[in-house]
Amino acid sequence: MGCGESKEKLPTLLCFFETGNEEQKNYCIKLKDNFKHEKPIRFEIKSSPGVNFSIKFKIKEKVYNIESVFNDSEVQMNNSLNIMYKYLDGTN
Repeated sequence: MGCGESKEKLPTLLCFFETGNEEQKNYCIKLKDNFKHEKPIRFEIKSSPGVNFSIKFKIKEKVYNIESVFNDSEVQMNNSLNIMYKYLDGTN
């Protein structure tokens, strides 16, 4: 198995922000920076015209919706992080 193959199998945090919305983009970066878990994951932060804010978490072929409404609060960020940690631990 090559390096690219194992990288593709890593769980992935997908954060989509609305084009030009720096507040949403900064929240995605803050979420990534605060992600602390013993299991490694990949991060994808991106914007496309017409795409609404959302945070998804992909493990293998399953995609979980974590957030779909922008709320830049510490409580929301911690809730989202805890949900993703539970998916990684297999307890959700």
